[in-house]
Amino acid sequence: MSYETTTLVGAFILGLMGASHCIGMCGGIISSLSLATQESSKKWANVSLYQFGRIASYTIFGIIAGWLGSQSENITPLPILKTLSGALLILMGLYISRMWMGLTYLEKVGKLLWDKISPLSKKLLPVENSGQALLLGGLWGWLPCGLVYTAVGYAITASDPVLSGLFMLNFGLGTLPATLLAGAASLSLKRWLNKTPVRMVSALVFIVLGVWTIYSLYFTSGMAHHHH
Repeated sequence: MSYETTTLVGAFILGLMGASHCIGMCGGIISSLSLATQESSKKWANVSLYQFGRIASYTIFGIIAGWLGSQSENITPLPILKTLSGALLILMGLYISRMWMGLTYLEKVGKLLWDKISPLSKKLLPVENSGQALLLGGLWGWLPCGLVYTAVGYAITASDPVLSGLFMLNFGLGTLPATLLAGAASLSLKRWLNKTPVRMVSALVFIVLGVWTIYSLYFTSGMAHHHH
């Protein structure tokens, strides 16, 4: 499996493992989208367009992150952004396990931007047409979320706008199962996801990914260089 394939599969798993976080963040808005629309076909159209808008936002974040990553490599030979992305993965693991909730501080910083965007999203409620659903999804992608910040941090490491954009697209697709079930099934799913063993497995995946990211930066590349 190539580095690119592994990275994109990892992005999907990242979205999937953060499911409990996704339901907490986006569950309410999807429930309200479903309740606001009576017709079944229209309901699914609105929810699908909302999801499309949200994932499109993530993909745009990825393209910007990839560009920033590629520019940083020209500034310094030190893998500062890649180290930071590994640290973010470890922090996300600690956050999911509830051992340390430090990522809430990062979400508070993001909230400053969200406070400016939030009034725009309120104007789109209640959702009465497909255009509103799409725009709402696009705006909701900016919601301050430690999981999204972690994914963006990891997308930076690709240092390639296309690969980073694909990374965030796959991450968004990974969050789909949880957010699509966020209507009627969300309470039972949330209860299951919040069970300590489930949370701990998710947390461990994030921590292992983070440790591996940092280890491969400083040790495997160093060993390969030495061998060469």
